[in-house]
Amino acid sequence: MKFTGDVMLLTVKNLNISFEQYTSFFRKRIVHVVHDLDLEVRDGEILAIFGASGSGKSLLAHAILDLLPYNALVSGEIKYKGEDLTKERLNKLYGREISFIPQTVNSLNPLLKVGRQSEYTADKRDVERVYQEFGLEKDVLNLYPHELSGGMLRRILVSDSILADANLIIADEPTPGMDTKSTDTIINYFKSVKAKGKSAVVITHDIEMAMKCADRIAFFYDGTIIETTEIEKIGEDGSGLAHPYSRALFRALPENGFHSIEAGDLC
Repeated sequence: MKFTGDVMLLTVKNLNISFEQYTSFFRKRIVHVVHDLDLEVRDGEILAIFGASGSGKSLLAHAILDLLPYNALVSGEIKYKGEDLTKERLNKLYGREISFIPQTVNSLNPLLKVGRQSEYTADKRDVERVYQEFGLEKDVLNLYPHELSGGMLRRILVSDSILADANLIIADEPTPGMDTKSTDTIINYFKSVKAKGKSAVVITHDIEMAMKCADRIAFFYDGTIIETTEIEKIGEDGSGLAHPYSRALFRALPENGFHSIEAGDLC
């Protein structure tokens, strides 16, 4: 699977993220969580970001979208279409050219029915059509978020991203809690994104999903991206991966035989 775009849509250079924390007796300390991170996403490319829990993957998405908390210290360069992605510019692009599928389902307004929220970006017929693709009946439109399960709320968040029809989609763990049919629908959605010449950054634990829809995969470890490679170059046993941790992580997955990660594998 090859991407055809030559234009660099999103560029992240030397991204560093730290947090100010106060311990006992009001002593301040700085906790470094993401360091020296570089990332490029081309026009018409699906890039998957894969790594263990707690490696900092979601912080990358939040940094791009300016969603980090007040105590975050951020340095580096984030550009969209060659221009700095400032707060002001992001406010103009968000929901139009850039959309976000968050990991947490509490991002929906608890005081509005979910159908009303989805209709901000599309008419009711389109909302009903996309909801139906994810197994959501029409009566779901008239329910509030607290009346729905976590899996249903996640399907609604993905539906909203589809309805926005943005140029760049950033998806943070879009598949947890979904059945096989809904996961396949998401895979087909990302394939259609690519077919339209649009792009997506898919942060995921689901390597099988990433292998089916992404052009390249970036491996995250200890707060940075250690390797980025084209999916077709990985190989069934991960032998095409250059970094020892990438190979060890790939081979430790259930679908690859649960090979344990030994200390020597990381050297």
